Amino acid sequence: MVGEYYSPNLIGGAEVQAMRRAEGLAKMGVDVTVVSLDSNRGTTVNETTNGVKIIRYAIRTHKGKMLALSLPVAKVLAKHAHEADIYHLYNTHPLPGGGLYKLQGGKKKVIATLENYGGYCPVSTAMAGNCNFSCRYSCLSKSSVNLKEKFISIPYALVYPVIEALSRKLDGYIAVSEYVMQQYAARGFDANRIRVIPNSIDTNDYGKRPKIAHDGINILYAGRMSKEKGVDVLLRAFQRISSNYQDTRLILVGDGPLLESYRLLTKELGIENKVVIAGFTSNELLEYYFSIADVFVHPALWHEPFGITLLEAMAHGVPVLASNVGSLSSIVKDAGLVFDMGSVEDLTNKLAALIENKNSINGLVTRCKTVVTDYSDYKILKTLIDTYESIIAGS
Repeated sequence: MVGEYYSPNLIGGAEVQAMRRAEGLAKMGVDVTVVSLDSNRGTTVNETTNGVKIIRYAIRTHKGKMLALSLPVAKVLAKHAHEADIYHLYNTHPLPGGGLYKLQGGKKKVIATLENYGGYCPVSTAMAGNCNFSCRYSCLSKSSVNLKEKFISIPYALVYPVIEALSRKLDGYIAVSEYVMQQYAARGFDANRIRVIPNSIDTNDYGKRPKIAHDGINILYAGRMSKEKGVDVLLRAFQRISSNYQDTRLILVGDGPLLESYRLLTKELGIENKVVIAGFTSNELLEYYFSIADVFVHPALWHEPFGITLLEAMAHGVPVLASNVGSLSSIVKDAGLVFDMGSVEDLTNKLAALIENKNSINGLVTRCKTVVTDYSDYKILKTLIDTYESIIAGS
């Protein structure tokens, strides 16, 4: 497995899933080596954690990730080819490096997990639609934190079509949802080489944690505090809900660039006394919030590729309300409800319907346990091993 970061340098959900995959496969008897380009010592570091051999290399920069990683990833794949049966790239950032390795005549099979839209979108969200140079530069520039990054965005936007072309040259791809597969196929990736294998969680572990009795209705959101997550929609809907239902409380868990903006918004809306803004929390505290939650809301404004927090909510027996974008409705199935993306009114109505009919919440709780079994670690890891064997065999 090859990626930009690996535990304990966990950057996001993709890296967490990579760790779960690596350690889970090792427990099942698979010989797993992880190569990560995140050594902060300037030297190569070798270690073993939970049965996984980890090799860390240092690279000069992580700016312009897909371009910066291209040559280092290609070199890593060539260097370790004698000991690998198959390479699995996690996160989309190493994609062009895998393509460069194949273009240089690399013989070992290379597959990659597509957990976002980085294979054809330089900011990975694909929120802007048609992706030409001006669009790419605009998106990169907006996400830049200083003048230097804005300047670098120009050549990066120019060269991105080459990065995209290299990303199409792998032997196989694992899309985390049917929706992601469709989006990549629409952008010229060979649909016959894309297999859908969703993210997973340890369903047995979650099943051991009891719910905690409490008064009123607790509404929970856990995720990044950024524009594409739509937390402002949830806050405005909660303002309406809290004025009609006095015993409701909203809990926001997570960090991000808009955290302080949302604190100010709760004051503007007059709901600061009914909203708990926890920010980044420990796993123990997050478990507590899940244990007292009655409804979990995922108000995404972008085409969410997966949404691991939906699985966590359902595993805790918490029904889900999710916006009707990306893969969310296909994950939730009948263990929750969907609402129109960005619609404060529709979200308010769906929340009110659940609050007024607690029997409907109880029915959804029962279905949560059924739906989430499709995403158990063991089931998904078995599918992954079968995929490895199939691709190695060339079928």
